[in-house]
Amino acid sequence: MKASKYIDILGQQFPKRTVLLVVGIVTMVVGGVVGLLYYLLLASSAPIVAAPTAPTAPTAPTALSAPTAPSAPTAPSAMVAKPEISYRLDQPNSKLQSQSSLVTLLEKYLQVTQLSEVNSLIVHGTGSSSIGTCELIVMARRPNLYTLKVEALASNYSTKLGYDGKIGWSRLDFVDLNKDDVEFFMRVALFESSLAQLAWSYQSLGVAESALEPMLERLPDEQWQGRHCAVIVSRGLLPIPIHHYIDQQSYEEVYRWTQVLRGTDLVNLEIHFAPSEAAASPRLPMGYELYFDGKLHDSITLTKIRPNRVLFESQFKVPSDATVIDLSLRTVRAD
Repeated sequence: MKASKYIDILGQQFPKRTVLLVVGIVTMVVGGVVGLLYYLLLASSAPIVAAPTAPTAPTAPTALSAPTAPSAPTAPSAMVAKPEISYRLDQPNSKLQSQSSLVTLLEKYLQVTQLSEVNSLIVHGTGSSSIGTCELIVMARRPNLYTLKVEALASNYSTKLGYDGKIGWSRLDFVDLNKDDVEFFMRVALFESSLAQLAWSYQSLGVAESALEPMLERLPDEQWQGRHCAVIVSRGLLPIPIHHYIDQQSYEEVYRWTQVLRGTDLVNLEIHFAPSEAAASPRLPMGYELYFDGKLHDSITLTKIRPNRVLFESQFKVPSDATVIDLSLRTVRAD
């Protein structure tokens, strides 16, 4: 009996070849779907294994001294630095983020004050205090060379204090100051003479964020006399730390403070800066008030500012007839 070429399905005849082709296609599709589902189930149940990373070597603390140029990193140190950077970026209030903010602030400060191209300053002024009036001349050279000469107008005495970057020295016409007082007033002279301290500190370090601390550090913002101020502390270039208050509207320094020992007493020093002249270049305050422990000590008016005059390093060296002043850092003894 000859085989039929047709298949009856629900009373209808269909060619056998067509029916077999359709069944084969359906079987392949269903098998493929089942295989894919099985693969996905196996993948989702596989355990997650973290790739091992090399431990990060601890970072050595930076000394409070003038920085040296960093040497080129070797291959092993580059391998260690990579996980350390990743770790810092994962922190919510990391130093890297705050330093980025500090760099932006300092760049704006340099732009407004025009101190980026100033390598030296000669500043003339007049001062008044409870003991009379005087004339003063400040000479400063980048990054931390200073002299301050003061001449009394009502008498014939004068005094000159200097700093060669490491050693302080004095030449005084009066001898009623003891050793502790001379050291104290040397630090005061540096505190009020260092008008470009913030700019010169920043530029001595370069703009590499990792090199700023501990010589420059941004602290939480503060309100000072109704002004919203960014606060930066500078350390290292001078033998005193200075807290600088930068008005975040004008981007000029409006206030600074520090603490200095006078014998065994800790004295709070403050400077309230007068506004600058808008057309001046560089834009520096045209005067200031100096306070000791909250009491006004001197009022200074700056009459002339001469930038980028030729000042040789020898002009800041200790003269043969001067007294050397020890400016090593001192701390208050606990009772």
